[in-house]
Amino acid sequence: MDTLDAKYSGLNGELYQAGVINREEMENVNAELTSFASNEKLLSILSRKTKDQFDTFLDALDKTGQQHVRNQITRRQGQSTALFMLSHCAIKRMI
Repeated sequence: MDTLDAKYSGLNGELYQAGVINREEMENVNAELTSFASNEKLLSILSRKTKDQFDTFLDALDKTGQQHVRNQITRRQGQSTALFMLSHCAIKRMI
């Protein structure tokens, strides 16, 4: 959770433009008072998305300069498909 920047990196905008999250979801993430809470909110939202949407999230991490987060996620699971199948809690523990 500490290494992800959902709020200030432009990640939310990337996900919104790609159709992964809607306006209300983006506003809910941005409304959180702390970065940790924003990250937690975004991961909760992503846990209910499709595999393709999750893959778009991984690409958005690259676009927003957060390759280290993507590397952490994909290295531990070997591929995004396996990670996508994990629950929201498992994702939070990894990041």
